[in-house]
Amino acid sequence: MNKVKKYSIRDLKRDFPTDEACAAFIFDALHSRKCSCGGTYSPLKGRRQFQCSKCRYQIAPTAGTIFHKSDTPLSLWFYTLFLFSNAKSGISAKELERQLGVTYKTAWRILNLIRKALPQNTEFLTGDVEIDETHFGGKGDAGKDNKKLKAVMRNKSIIAGAVERGGRVRAKIVPNLEAKTIGKFIDNNVNPITTRLFTDKSRRYESVARGYDRFSVNHSQKEFAVGDIYINTMEAFWSHLKRSIKGTHKVVSKKYLQSYVDGFVWHYNNRHSDSERFSALLGALLPASK
Repeated sequence: MNKVKKYSIRDLKRDFPTDEACAAFIFDALHSRKCSCGGTYSPLKGRRQFQCSKCRYQIAPTAGTIFHKSDTPLSLWFYTLFLFSNAKSGISAKELERQLGVTYKTAWRILNLIRKALPQNTEFLTGDVEIDETHFGGKGDAGKDNKKLKAVMRNKSIIAGAVERGGRVRAKIVPNLEAKTIGKFIDNNVNPITTRLFTDKSRRYESVARGYDRFSVNHSQKEFAVGDIYINTMEAFWSHLKRSIKGTHKVVSKKYLQSYVDGFVWHYNNRHSDSERFSALLGALLPASK
């Protein structure tokens, strides 16, 4: 694997030193400098707009983007994107509030808009794919001898996950752990032809994974790896997700949990290069429309 190419605050200041530089980048990502009338677009001083030199038509480059109608300077937006891109364990709205000098409401809105712009793709996972599920969040204590365990577990969210070894990960909140539900998740995310499927010994897989080349380990028998048969990659992702949310965000409501999961999935899938990850984030927020 190639050495990770870093992207530091010095690089950010070199590439996007001013609000004008940020606006120009957004404009060039979404529009052409050449107008249909034959003129050329150039920035209007003191405004987030570009005007044609001939027909005088004006374009606001941030219109239709997450930057639209935001009073926050674009340079602070790009600094936030830099922080988000490099924060593999996440960044909280409270921390962003302190760093930007904005209100908590503004910081939370910025991060929420970024996460909402990072939905997981729908391409099938292939090769060696591990499948697992986890419970997350909720309130309450199971009490003595786990008498209240069922009630506590009902308050938790269930997340199903699949990961290619050395490749991409996919994670979605599911309503339950029924075989039908997990089977639908597998069918929507895993190629049955070009895949070796690795699971635990749960009975729910016996029917839904029949069309797959499946291998499993028996965790109830303290069996965690037999040669290359294991689901440790997926479990490592769960561990990072839970520790990061608990340490950085403290609490995440069920309403927004999927967007946080999407953010961690995006980081994992773009983990190999800091500079490429920052470029990928800009690309996700500014889809080409020329």
